[in-house]
Amino acid sequence: MRRFSCREPWGQTPWPNLKKSQGVCPHGFHKKCGVINMRFLSFISCLLFVSVLAGCIGEDYDFSPPTVSLFNPDDITHETALEEANIEWDFDEQYNKKTDDVQALAKKQEVMHFNSGQKVQYILEAGHFDSDGVSVSVWKNDSETKLKLEKGQSFYLPEETGEYVIVFDLDTDKGAAQYVGNIVIE
Repeated sequence: MRRFSCREPWGQTPWPNLKKSQGVCPHGFHKKCGVINMRFLSFISCLLFVSVLAGCIGEDYDFSPPTVSLFNPDDITHETALEEANIEWDFDEQYNKKTDDVQALAKKQEVMHFNSGQKVQYILEAGHFDSDGVSVSVWKNDSETKLKLEKGQSFYLPEETGEYVIVFDLDTDKGAAQYVGNIVIE
């Protein structure tokens, strides 16, 4: 079966070892006949497709500090974001922030209501970073209580009722961030 043939004068073949019945260009491309092997075309097409696809897949990474939100695991419909208080972000200084009075900033935030001893979950949203540590504490008047973190990004609130300021400290490979909120334990 002849797939390709070269347009040479009758009786002359460019390849003396090739029988006339074969008529296939052994190199994939022959300048005189303009025949291009389909394998060669497929290979070039695949290379072009892969290079175009690789250029389109490029991602933009967000290296900003994450947002931290708290929610009740029994009612995930009500989620409240904590406010950024102090940020020392090594990756990009535009995110750096210094708050002198963290307690005053926390008191200005929307009040979150929880039950005494309740389990609370937190979410770190956005940003690409590796966490080096998280700590959570609550302040009532001038007394600080450090909360023990549980598996699954959660912690338990104190049993004592009252109004508290919650402080969430996050250390990452990109820097450190502190978030605050205003909670009432009933």
